[in-house]
Amino acid sequence: MKIYINHFNLSIIKDILPKFDKLYVNTENYLQVYTDQGIFKVEKGNIYSLTPVDKIIQIYENYYDNMYMIIDFSYFKLTKSTSIYGNKHISASVKRNIYKLNKNSRVKLIIEIVDNVTTENYNQYDIYFEIDNEHNVNELFIKCDIIEFLTILN
Repeated sequence: MKIYINHFNLSIIKDILPKFDKLYVNTENYLQVYTDQGIFKVEKGNIYSLTPVDKIIQIYENYYDNMYMIIDFSYFKLTKSTSIYGNKHISASVKRNIYKLNKNSRVKLIIEIVDNVTTENYNQYDIYFEIDNEHNVNELFIKCDIIEFLTILN
């Protein structure tokens, strides 16, 4: 699941990245292609068709220090493909940086940097926490990790 901080100022992400250098785990780079026939992901020489699976969204008011958290259980189902289909497309290069407080932490902080390859004039940042769907955001250790990340973000 993805956990978003409601009303987080995305324009500061570039400036706060150095705060997380010691917590850096790895980076995933891939190309996301949006066509008139679907969404595709190209990663490590493989092509995947992405099918959105919409799930419920929960809102936790005052999760910590008057912050609202939006919990999204939706995901994309990946199906290996041999080609990208569609005549019209927009492609985006995604750099997905992953951070953890320690190697055993179940909470990941994800900072995505998206560049629009097609138009070359688009740069977007996104930030969210990621945990497995079977965990609860109010479990003691998960909540403590999220609060520690939020403290760094402030």
